[in-house]
Amino acid sequence: MECREFRLSAGSDPQHLGPDAMVHRDGCPECAEFLRQTLELDERILAALRVPMPDRKAAEVAPNIVAFPRIERRRWIALAASIVGGVLVGSLLWVAEPRTSLAEDVVQHMAHEPGAMVATSVPVDEAKVAAVLAADGIRLRPDAGMVSYAQTCPFRGRKVPHLVVQTDAGPVTVMVLRHEKVSAPMNFNEGGYSGTIVPAGPGSIAVIGHEPRDLLNQIASRVVAAVEWK
Repeated sequence: MECREFRLSAGSDPQHLGPDAMVHRDGCPECAEFLRQTLELDERILAALRVPMPDRKAAEVAPNIVAFPRIERRRWIALAASIVGGVLVGSLLWVAEPRTSLAEDVVQHMAHEPGAMVATSVPVDEAKVAAVLAADGIRLRPDAGMVSYAQTCPFRGRKVPHLVVQTDAGPVTVMVLRHEKVSAPMNFNEGGYSGTIVPAGPGSIAVIGHEPRDLLNQIASRVVAAVEWK
C-alpha cells in the first residue's frame, strides 16, 4: 500500500483500518502521524456535535436556537453536521495534500524520462553536469557518486537539475528543488518508487529509487552533503 492510498482509506474511516493499512501505518511514521491527526480531528468533530438539550421550562422563558420544537432541532443538528463534515473533508485534504503532491509530481516527472534511470558504468560528461548545476547556482562535489545523467528539466513552472547517480545498490534519481521548501525529511512510496525529500539549502533535494528506505536516506544524506549552494 502506498502513502496516498493509505491516507484516502484513513480519511474515510480512521477507526477501522484494514490489515494492509495497519502494516503501512506501522512502517511509515509520516502516515502514522497523519492517522493520529485524523483521529484527533474526528474526536473534536464528534464533541462539537454533542449538542446539549435545553430544559423545557428554561426554553419557555428564554427561547433560543436549540429550544425550537423537536423537528427544528433535528434540522439544526443536521445542518451543523453537514457544515462540520465539510470542514472535516477540507481539513483532511489540507493535511494530506502538502505531503503527497510534491512526491507525486516528482514521480510523475520521472515518467517523462524513463531511459534515464538505468544502471550503467558510463558517466555523463563532467562539463555537462557542471553546466546543468551552474544554471541553478550549485556545484556537486565528486563524493556524491558517479553521475550518469544530467538535464535541466521543467518542474512546477521552473527549471531544475535532474540527475541520475549510480550507487552500489543501483541508480537513483536526484532532483534539486531550490524553490520547494520542506520543514522535515519526507519519505514516500509512489508509483512503484521509494523516495525521500529532504531540506537542503534554500529548498530541498529529492532522491528516488527502488532501494530500501534506510538506504535511500543514507544516499540522500551523502548527496545533500556534496551539494554546494551559491
